Amino acid sequence: MIKGSSVFLNRAGLFLPVNPVVGERQLISPGTESSIMTPSAMQSVSARRRLGLAVSALRHRNYRLYWFGQLASVLAQNMEYVAQSWLVLELTNSPLMLGFTGLSQAIPTITLTLVGGVIADRADRRRIMIAAQSGVALLYFILAFLIVTKQIALWHVMTIAFISGAVRAFDRPSRMALLPHMVPKEDIPNAVAIGGTIWQLCKLAGPALAGMLIYLFGVALTYGLCFAASLSATVLWVFIRLQHQPITKSSSGLLQQMKDGVNFIRDNELYLTFIGLTFFNSVFGMSYVTLMPVFARDILHVGSRGFGFLQSAAGGGALVGTLLAAVFSHTGRQVRQTTIGATFFGLFLMLFALSPAYTLSIALVFALGLSSQFYMTSVNQTLQLHLPEQLRGRVMGISGLAWEVTPIGGTFAGTIAEFAGAPLAVLIGGALVAGSALRIVLSKDKMIRLEPQMTPNHGEVRVAT
Repeated sequence: MIKGSSVFLNRAGLFLPVNPVVGERQLISPGTESSIMTPSAMQSVSARRRLGLAVSALRHRNYRLYWFGQLASVLAQNMEYVAQSWLVLELTNSPLMLGFTGLSQAIPTITLTLVGGVIADRADRRRIMIAAQSGVALLYFILAFLIVTKQIALWHVMTIAFISGAVRAFDRPSRMALLPHMVPKEDIPNAVAIGGTIWQLCKLAGPALAGMLIYLFGVALTYGLCFAASLSATVLWVFIRLQHQPITKSSSGLLQQMKDGVNFIRDNELYLTFIGLTFFNSVFGMSYVTLMPVFARDILHVGSRGFGFLQSAAGGGALVGTLLAAVFSHTGRQVRQTTIGATFFGLFLMLFALSPAYTLSIALVFALGLSSQFYMTSVNQTLQLHLPEQLRGRVMGISGLAWEVTPIGGTFAGTIAEFAGAPLAVLIGGALVAGSALRIVLSKDKMIRLEPQMTPNHGEVRVAT
């Protein structure tokens, strides 16, 4: 054993000593007491062992039910985006109404997320998740029925989009805050990472599947499949059994509890830094996605076909980034992974803005998807590991809200691109992201302060040293 260290045996059969100086877990292979598996030693692990570590969270029954339910739910959500856009275009033939319909869904999500976070901390998160998913399934069914019976009108679509956005404002904080209750603490980073693969897979498969269904059978059947997928997610989640889920009891009002969540982030350097990086990524970094058609048509001169390949490269990179985060989820280096990943994302973004060649741009877009998803997954791993239970719903809700403000960044970048060109807009976004991350990386004191202390929990068994 390692002198001066406390050692724990987790459910995967790995010894996890906790270094008393830096509080960092090191992995030791079962049956060996002297060989420490540091991040640099990960390469020496057998492929089978590495694969087991990469999907360790799926060993737990509750998480498997949650994961497959998420797969069905997110697939339906990605299909819905295509079906809704196509339906509105068929009804109105107006690009403007496409924007208004998307806005009608985004507004309630943004405005109610803090409320949803408070509710997630005060009520049974599993029941909220199941109720919200049932409600979304019902909305899909109503739309399919209205289309089949030829009663559908634009106001139906916009009203249901508004209700759907409101429901998701309560669903997302509960869904994100429930995750740590389904796996032991040492598997939380892995659960976050392999959960992220769902979003990337569904981004690749969902729109293509919806487009094919609309082409072959029409929008009604597409919504019908969305209904079936959402209903199957609800059924899977009904079978999740949790021994104990703490519910925050407070005499303070709703507004005060919302304020408490915001104040907690503001007063805690770790969460303020990481959630700040998330918003920086969404507002200034991801704006390149909005301007991608401009690069394809006017700068790289590859047209719509080339634009499609650029989009696919970004999606493929994001999937690889998520898988890498899963592989490295047991290293306990989320702070370092986040800051370095954010730095590289900003640098790749600046290079993409200056790239004159299509082949180079394809490679850079792949790298952008990889680095962005790798560091954003690391952010979520850190938050899920170290958030206090009584504030988890509110903080995760605020963190998730970052993805809803991406259109703000698109507007910002579009304005610059209109007057000074798309490359300059993306170059500025990349510089801002890289600069914010480098400020942390180059400050040794700040990095030391941000390194969270790993503490054992109920999923670990203490072994005498």
